[in-house]
Amino acid sequence: MNLYLKWKEALKKKLFARSTIVDTRKGPVEYAIDGDSGPYVMVIHGGPGGYDQTSALFSDMLGKGFRILSWSRPGYLRTPLNDGATFTEQADLAAALIDSLGIDRVAVLGYSAGGPSAVYFSVRYPDRIWALILECAVTRRWRISPDNIEERIYFGWLMYDDAFLWTADAAAHIAPRLIGMSTIEMESSLDWQEQMRLIHDIMKDKRRINVLKNLMKSMSPAELRKDGMKNDIAQLRRIKDLPMNGIKAPTLIIHGTDDADVSVRDAQLAAERIPQSELYLVPGGFHVLALADSIDQITEKRISFLQRNSPG
Repeated sequence: MNLYLKWKEALKKKLFARSTIVDTRKGPVEYAIDGDSGPYVMVIHGGPGGYDQTSALFSDMLGKGFRILSWSRPGYLRTPLNDGATFTEQADLAAALIDSLGIDRVAVLGYSAGGPSAVYFSVRYPDRIWALILECAVTRRWRISPDNIEERIYFGWLMYDDAFLWTADAAAHIAPRLIGMSTIEMESSLDWQEQMRLIHDIMKDKRRINVLKNLMKSMSPAELRKDGMKNDIAQLRRIKDLPMNGIKAPTLIIHGTDDADVSVRDAQLAAERIPQSELYLVPGGFHVLALADSIDQITEKRISFLQRNSPG
């Protein structure tokens, strides 16, 4: 067996060992829970992703007095796509998941393409949610930007190629600066000088270097995520008008001012439409806020918001 196949098999073995599958009334769902006590926070991941995106991008939320419930949306890892292709169906699947786990109420963190499902869950199950965080979240129709060549190449081809992802994973460990620059260039609107300053800061921070390493793993292997990603792209193109004015839960909206993937205008419009919402813009932040210089302040903002609204 060559190195590439060994990498893929080892990755799948580790992914499956860290998660559990539960049979819900809507179908089987893969999930993991971090923490033994405290109120539940359910993370709804973006794409490409899976339950493991939480540990890659939101490890700063672990060990902060909450139980973090992560799950794989339909088409990702071991949750079948036929459990629910649409975002309303995914909201219903999330409700079925917490029912099966005996969880009464949760806070929800919807990231990126997980935003629409988080919005629908909040509106359809107002008695099951005690707080909502929308981070870099899609809240309007989304398409791959025709001006972002790197994004078009990545979402159009590379992210479905396991050989490329294997190479990128290796590069993240051997040359994290290279992966960091590629990520910043694709996901931000920062100018060249700002990109250079940011990557310089990242390379001095072991925590953010680990984010780069784990980020590549959370997109691999492609064969276990491509159905979900292709479905997400199709569903995001069909968004017309999310029912954001129907959200009753206290809501924190976090977004980077230089997000090239999801426009900051999405966050601003969401803040205008969601009652009881607070908009927190991160200057110079982009689509992967875990790499931002102000990540400690972002973490504190999330935690203090959750603590303030916690049911106890």
